Amino acid sequence: MKSKKIRFSASICILIISACTTVTPIVGPDGTENQLVKGPSIEACYEKAREVCGGPYKIVNSNSDSDKNGTIFDLLIKCGR
Repeated sequence: MKSKKIRFSASICILIISACTTVTPIVGPDGTENQLVKGPSIEACYEKAREVCGGPYKIVNSNSDSDKNGTIFDLLIKCGR
């Protein structure tokens, strides 16, 4: 029984992390290309940032906004170190 609960919890975490994360290229504050990552959890945004950049990235800015549909997290990143 405990094993089923652990598997269920792990499945829910995977769904949350992989759910509906979008990436939009934008011009950052310094005039270079940055990526705006939006998602349902900050963890999903971090995961998508690693995927988009293929490794290290710098967080330029972060924000969260709550509405009737839940909380959306924004992460403005610049790929590289």
